[in-house]
Amino acid sequence: HDIRLVVPFAPKVDEVFNSPLLYQVNTPQSYLYSEVYEHFIRKFGKSNVVFLDDGTPDPDKADFIKGMKSELKDNGIRFSQIRLEGEVDGTKVIGAMDTLRQNVFIPISARSTALTKLVPHLTLVRKEHPHFDMHLFGYPEWQTYTQDFLATSTSWTRISLVVLHQQPVSGCGQFHPHLPPLVQQGHGKHLPKYGMLGFDIGYFFLKGLSQQGNKLEENLGRVKVVPIQTGFKFERVNNWGGFINRKIFFVHFSQDYELIKLDFE
Repeated sequence: HDIRLVVPFAPKVDEVFNSPLLYQVNTPQSYLYSEVYEHFIRKFGKSNVVFLDDGTPDPDKADFIKGMKSELKDNGIRFSQIRLEGEVDGTKVIGAMDTLRQNVFIPISARSTALTKLVPHLTLVRKEHPHFDMHLFGYPEWQTYTQDFLATSTSWTRISLVVLHQQPVSGCGQFHPHLPPLVQQGHGKHLPKYGMLGFDIGYFFLKGLSQQGNKLEENLGRVKVVPIQTGFKFERVNNWGGFINRKIFFVHFSQDYELIKLDFE
């Protein structure tokens, strides 16, 4: 009946490949990874990349790491991998670094237990060599860990932290002056916040329909909204299918507890 259908949650919707009026808000991993690789190379293409192994594999991130290494190799970007276990020691970290360039560390696990093991090694190096250019690149899940790390250790913020995330975050509610807004949104630890997600989706489509009417599909790029949480970059999957949201960005936690959104549009 030519009725548009917006799917806000499911990450895998097979109907999107056959239904021209279906919109999938949650980006499938295969699309998400390709976008992340592209933006990572744009942002860190001249860096020395070091993958960090804490000794406990994370199967959920294996495909992401494999694809990232392949992409770095194809683009001639230097990378290595080291295992950090046991007593805190900065020797391996320094050995893998290029001390005259920017160094980006990527844990191969997104688990909080991995961060607990890896961060002290990096922090030790940063403390002894404050001039080293060190950045930690990670995963959306980390945004649920930051309060624990920031609240218990100021050394966590000695290293710049970049987190890939599909959905923008803006400040909402009352904030502690020394913690980023993201840490303090709501009382739960789950993203996205459904109230804000619903608002953003409604805002985008209602504004789009009010401006473009039945020509919405031909003019999606002209729909400009300032979302609270969720960004939109809908692209049609094929000539007879619907649309998938391919919007991603990086969130940067600075050394001064400042949260910065790195947008690539």
